[in-house]
Amino acid sequence: MTKELRALLQKLENAKQEVRSLLAEDKTQEAKDKMDEVRSLQAKVDLQRELEETEARGLGGTELNDNGNVEERDMQELEAEYRSIFLRGIRRRPITAEQRSIIAEYERRAVMNEGGTNPAIPDGDVGMVVPQDIQTQINTLMREYGDLSEFVTVENVTALSGTRVLESDADMTPFADVDEYGVIQETDNPKFTPISYSVKKRAGYLPLTNELLKDNDANLLNYVKTWIARKAAFTRNTHIIALLKTLSPKALADVKAINTVLNVDLDPALSLSSVLLTNQDGFNWLDNQVDGMGRPILQEDITQPGRKLFKGRRIAVAPNRLLASDTVNNKAPVFIGNLKQFMVIFNREFFELASTREGGDAWRRDTTELRTIMRDDYVKWDAAAAVYGQLDITPTP
Repeated sequence: MTKELRALLQKLENAKQEVRSLLAEDKTQEAKDKMDEVRSLQAKVDLQRELEETEARGLGGTELNDNGNVEERDMQELEAEYRSIFLRGIRRRPITAEQRSIIAEYERRAVMNEGGTNPAIPDGDVGMVVPQDIQTQINTLMREYGDLSEFVTVENVTALSGTRVLESDADMTPFADVDEYGVIQETDNPKFTPISYSVKKRAGYLPLTNELLKDNDANLLNYVKTWIARKAAFTRNTHIIALLKTLSPKALADVKAINTVLNVDLDPALSLSSVLLTNQDGFNWLDNQVDGMGRPILQEDITQPGRKLFKGRRIAVAPNRLLASDTVNNKAPVFIGNLKQFMVIFNREFFELASTREGGDAWRRDTTELRTIMRDDYVKWDAAAAVYGQLDITPTP
């Protein structure tokens, strides 16, 4: 972002703030007159932005960097500026009009207004989306904390609701035979299933001590990233398992019953790409089973030491506290199938953070509360793509 564009954005933000103030004072005519200035400034901003983007593509004689990509360099500078403002927001430090213009520009270019930042909020009270590089680090940490979403389909969306049209293996039809210059008949089209979603807001807060806020940026970010990653992974896992449990359970007496699920209950194409999701009890039972020669039935995954496979299918393990066993009847849950086709997570990709010293218990505790919001929806796609098994783990005498 050039100095010229930043200056225009600041003027635009100041003009908008004046309109809000006039409206608050019930000065409608003055607000209408001021809106003419807002429209004029907005037009200048759009033209300046278009000019800079044209120059960034090398069409206006702008000097390119070593990679020939001025826009990439500009985005890196914007990212660095936004990160600094993001940390100010967490620490509840004042946010100037110029900094608010940087927030708006970053969200427009990087996350398409994903967080819905409100420019009218008071100084220091800022709701912002997490910067892209920190978001990536959080996603990496979530996988380390056992995020089960890697096994299901994730669709990143920007709208709060909508519809996707998908074709499951069960409904798939072959391409129709068509003569040269022949007409493709509508009846030969594949069967698509419309899947509607409506993302829901899921939120929580983290009390931050004043000592932590005074710590260096790296320590503060590491603390916040770890907390968000753990909470987000657990939230996702809870909803994924809840949707899997809507399937009708099937008793699995032994390893042969699992083989039958893979060989008969599932479509062959789905079976080959299946995973076995169970809890600690179920995994422990499987890990102790041996064949007629006394060899373990689970194989080591040579691509990742410590990971186990059942007939080439990956085994995912959820903690017992999240996916509980039926201890009365000695049954452990095991979900077998292609979970990517079973369900879809519609995910508003970026987390949104805001902090306060006055709300909640922050004032009484003399802390700063950091609110985190994530938005997603969990929708069943193809129920035939997975089987909910109840594995008999009764100890052998």
